[in-house]
Amino acid sequence: MDRNLFSLRLKAISSFLGRVGKMAALGKNAADTLVLVCQDGIGWEEIYYLTGFIGTSSVLLVTPDENVLFVDARYERQARETVSCKVLSCAEVKRTSPINAASNYLSQKDPRKVAFNGKNMQYYVYRYIERILGDAVEMTDLSNLISNLRRRKSNFEIVCIKEAAKIASRAFSALLSETSEGMSEREFAAKLDYLMRLEGSDFTHPVPVMVSSGERTSLPHSVPTDRKFQKGDVVMVDFGARVSGYVCDITRMFSIGTPTEETRSLYSIVLWAQSEALALVGPGAPTSEVDAAARSVMRGAGLGQNFVHGVGHGIGLYVHESPSLSETSSAILTEGDVITLEPGFYRPGFGGMRVEDDYLVTSTGAERITGQLSNELYVV
Repeated sequence: MDRNLFSLRLKAISSFLGRVGKMAALGKNAADTLVLVCQDGIGWEEIYYLTGFIGTSSVLLVTPDENVLFVDARYERQARETVSCKVLSCAEVKRTSPINAASNYLSQKDPRKVAFNGKNMQYYVYRYIERILGDAVEMTDLSNLISNLRRRKSNFEIVCIKEAAKIASRAFSALLSETSEGMSEREFAAKLDYLMRLEGSDFTHPVPVMVSSGERTSLPHSVPTDRKFQKGDVVMVDFGARVSGYVCDITRMFSIGTPTEETRSLYSIVLWAQSEALALVGPGAPTSEVDAAARSVMRGAGLGQNFVHGVGHGIGLYVHESPSLSETSSAILTEGDVITLEPGFYRPGFGGMRVEDDYLVTSTGAERITGQLSNELYVV
């Protein structure tokens, strides 16, 4: 991490408790306590966002009187050196796990309404907490409140996403220079992941690298296989790096050998759809209208039925988060949103094409975060 990013990281850590306070204020009429759980690595994002702590097992309680992070012995020292709120280890409260410790600790506070994040709390964890607290306590899902709180990105978050985009772009460009016919999808994905980590991408929670070639590009989200690149193939790569928890999300395509005129023409349609969507991006823009702009281009080219997903989504700690940019979305873009625009089409028996870039919604429109990597159709 360079000095400027490290400085921003320190400022971010000092603001985590302010986020906790904001969360408590937002939810004070909906619940008297917030419980956020990370179990087996699931749910780490919100705890990291509110405290700066990242680990595979922890529980954060936000109550009217205090904010407490529960961890086991593996993470006690890390937590005490990282977070500003109160930290309790399982050993201190003589409990077997952070969930057990937090549930019993909370039961002594006599809560009446406890909020949780239903989008990533595992059901058995929910049932365990519910049983410890008893029937008198009402459990309420505030997952939408939590995701809305995280939508507007801070300067630190934006810098992290931009740095992730730089790392991913450098790695992709370096790998493309040594890519040729005969390389397999699996080999390309493994090398790209390796290069991004060498460049500085986080080791924790890496972003999956999706690679497909030939007819397999008709699969929107394809797991890399042992299929080898063949002359005339078009290859789709969906990838991203993570820096201090925050991700970028990019899709690029390249041709093995000179592409046909049909290939170039189809790819130009995808780029056109992206540019039409981008023209509408800015504060106050309905996300459904941004999607409609891209969809109109695809339909006009006879590809509308093959455009099977929304034109984009928010990114941050998650690869997919609020806001959604789709036909059915009711969200309105606001300054500070970081979104993707990824029009594409997928035709079984033929293949597919997609281009994806990341944008920061500014006061006047949009800033392309992934601008250091051309979105042309590359040729190797």
